[in-house]
Amino acid sequence: MRVVPVPCRSDNYEYLIIDEKTKTTAVVDPFDPPKLQAAAEKEGVRLGQFLLTTHGHHDHAGGNEKTTQLYPNIKVYAGGENVSAVTEVLKDGDKFKIGELDVTAVYTPCHTRDHICYYIEDKAKNERAVFTGDTLFISGCGRFFEGEPQEMHVALNEKLASLPDDTKVYCGHEYTTSNVAFSKKVDPENPAILKLEQFCKENDVTTGKSTIGDEKEWNVFMRTSSPAVQKATNTTDPIKAMGVLREMKNKG
Repeated sequence: MRVVPVPCRSDNYEYLIIDEKTKTTAVVDPFDPPKLQAAAEKEGVRLGQFLLTTHGHHDHAGGNEKTTQLYPNIKVYAGGENVSAVTEVLKDGDKFKIGELDVTAVYTPCHTRDHICYYIEDKAKNERAVFTGDTLFISGCGRFFEGEPQEMHVALNEKLASLPDDTKVYCGHEYTTSNVAFSKKVDPENPAILKLEQFCKENDVTTGKSTIGDEKEWNVFMRTSSPAVQKATNTTDPIKAMGVLREMKNKG
């Protein structure tokens, strides 16, 4: 499996996924289809087979209609019927294939009711990746626009945390520098956060450089049971801690 992150807008990521054995491709959140076309041309592959939408916000699904105009036979996967151009509505645990890559839908409502993360396995190469949209960011998470702390707790600390630790994380935005600054305030003695802070200073693109195992070490939203986070949030209840952390982050 080859994953090509394509920056778009000011801080979004769209993605090109390639099954290297069959040359089957998929695009994730194609806000700017021409940029993905250019990436595909550079990689020597063709688009038009699969489109994976994490959620219906315009900066993620805003290019769906244009993509379907360019590729009328493309399958458009999403977590809700109201997502632009959707042809395949997914439920939690639904499975399908991109060539020989195995895809599992992970339903993570909170940021939006229709949010889906895509867990993809390349069993031939023993590689795993998860495309998390605006649910999980590197050292952060999305705002709870349409959900509650309980739902984000389930999304992060039950569903995504249960994936293999070596699963690479591909998120929807490049927010890592600001996320690290917040995480450092909450858990200032955590060496993993200090390591990530240094990585951010040396790298502009951080998506795909983190794993689920890493997030368990440096993402305070996935460490709500840790003493440092409990102290910062003044609660031992992980769900209450999730809510307090989000309020703190919203306030800057």
